[in-house]
Amino acid sequence: MTSKFSTSTNTTNEDPREPNNCPPLTLSPDLTTERLKSSFNPLAITNFIDGSADATSKRRLLESWIIRDPTGVFSNDDNNYLHRSERHTRALAKFVRLVELSRAAGVGGKKSNNTSSSSSTSAVNHLEGEIIATPEFLTLVNAISDDPSPTSLHWVMFVPNILTLCDAEQQAQWLPLCRDWKMIGCYAQTELGHGSNIRALETTATFLKESQGAAPGGEWVINSPTLTSTKFWPGTLGKTANHAMVIARLIDGSGVDHGIHNFLVPLRSMEDHTLLPGVETGDIGPKIGYNNMDNGFARFENVRIPRRNMAMRFAVVDEEGVYEKVGAKNKKGGSGSGDAASKVAYITMMQVRAYIIHSSNDALAMACTIAIRYSTIRRQGYNADADKKREENAPNEIQVLDYRQQQYRLLPLLAASYAIFFSGKHVLARLKNIENELVSGSTAITKTIVGDIHATTSALKSYATAFTADGIEDC
Repeated sequence: MTSKFSTSTNTTNEDPREPNNCPPLTLSPDLTTERLKSSFNPLAITNFIDGSADATSKRRLLESWIIRDPTGVFSNDDNNYLHRSERHTRALAKFVRLVELSRAAGVGGKKSNNTSSSSSTSAVNHLEGEIIATPEFLTLVNAISDDPSPTSLHWVMFVPNILTLCDAEQQAQWLPLCRDWKMIGCYAQTELGHGSNIRALETTATFLKESQGAAPGGEWVINSPTLTSTKFWPGTLGKTANHAMVIARLIDGSGVDHGIHNFLVPLRSMEDHTLLPGVETGDIGPKIGYNNMDNGFARFENVRIPRRNMAMRFAVVDEEGVYEKVGAKNKKGGSGSGDAASKVAYITMMQVRAYIIHSSNDALAMACTIAIRYSTIRRQGYNADADKKREENAPNEIQVLDYRQQQYRLLPLLAASYAIFFSGKHVLARLKNIENELVSGSTAITKTIVGDIHATTSALKSYATAFTADGIEDC
């Protein structure tokens, strides 16, 4: 069967990603010679890394979509001259353009009546699915645009949290809003006082009964009781998000603290983006890097949200404020799905660690590509025999990559980038299995391997990022 990604109008060897308004790309003869010496088929390993030949075809079409866009919004020519706030605005403009293109092509579920035949749109006319939601597409966009979208955590953290921790009714209510970008979310866990130690988080969500003045059905009152309870550092929180999945201590109707749970808290109006009463939030300011992302802070003062804004897949609170874990005990008296709730609460951070491992490979691979290609075409110095005859008939200088010291420094880094890539891919696959299991309503696997995945992602994140930073310095 012919795949929908295998058909292309490009019947030549021309790279489909080459912009129409640029002269044809020419390769250095040295680079061409070295590539011909390869002991393996580069296209075969490319397809293997992408997942399949069809995936490679899809990726290149998406690259074409972005690079050939006639608006010029994806240009990076003046990025280094932009103020931080301008970088944030530019990154948002790129993202908005991506949404426009996906909708014009019928990719995001909202096909436009616009029949424009621009290459940017036609390149993805036959693609299906919400491609902007995939980690691979986000990675691709980040690499090409040099401006990771301030909305990326909406898909990487906020939506997965709804999928794994919210019940079917809540998903039916909120996911369409997420897909249509009416609800733009962030994940607000880290506080000034605590981050990974989520059991010590201080933000509170206290249940208020209808008889106590709450709206029908009861409400949660979200508060930041101390300075150290201030949510600090979450991406997308500073300016972009209008909702946050806030990690807070659940205080039931009897005043009992049941530890941390997830609560969907509106931050800004979905009509005009103004802050809602009781919410204080803002950008934390310039950083060493990643300045297009609006890492922010937030404080809450008696912010009321509906009872059903608590994630209720594994625990519920009724209208009287009574707390109960869902499936806490099965019919035989053993542990039920509620027993997995405390473990599942960690899954969002594990997913983020896995994405960081994956992106570490991207950064190291790009650095290795630049350094190795340059070392191939850059020539400097002569070998001993040639140096003796230099005055008689000076040969070409030696390629820098032919120096053993250069090979010693670069080639192990290239090998490591492959190792980090496959490690990240393996961890993402295991987390996807957990996510699929939770979506199906089971927790059998989750209860047994969450601890293992937690340890693996924590260790790999630390190792991969440190190794990548050092490797980029070498490159």
